[in-house]
Amino acid sequence: MKMIRMKYKILLAGILVIMFSCQKMEYTKEYSWSYPLSGEWALQIEYGGSVDAGPYFIKVYNTSFGQDSVWIDDNGNIWPFKAKAKADMKTLTFSTTDYTSMPGTNYEDIVTIKNGKVIQKDSIYFETEFGSDPGTIYKMYGHRASSYEEYNEPH
Repeated sequence: MKMIRMKYKILLAGILVIMFSCQKMEYTKEYSWSYPLSGEWALQIEYGGSVDAGPYFIKVYNTSFGQDSVWIDDNGNIWPFKAKAKADMKTLTFSTTDYTSMPGTNYEDIVTIKNGKVIQKDSIYFETEFGSDPGTIYKMYGHRASSYEEYNEPH
């Protein structure tokens, strides 16, 4: 009799494990506060009347300083530069004036970013001027190369 009870307990435990392991989990997408500014962007660069089609890749991501600025980092692909820009999430705009980019390296430069804007979450535009090349405005524009949606899609 004890043997039969033990078998029923094991069978019941097995059924409960199967029932609970087959339940679908609800997934809620969570974004950084800096989305949709943040992401990887593929850019073209226009300066001096010509267009360099690139693509040049930059990353925009949140800072640890609060929810009012983002890093714009070209990872050495363009100038190189890395600048912290003031971000306005309501208008999806960003800018910085005379930011010392990459201090203490051979690439240290003063960077000004104006008219930065993300349009409909998938296009970006901004104008950059570097202290080592004053007066030359580099218009950088392009599209999202990767985004949070891409990472969150089920495979």
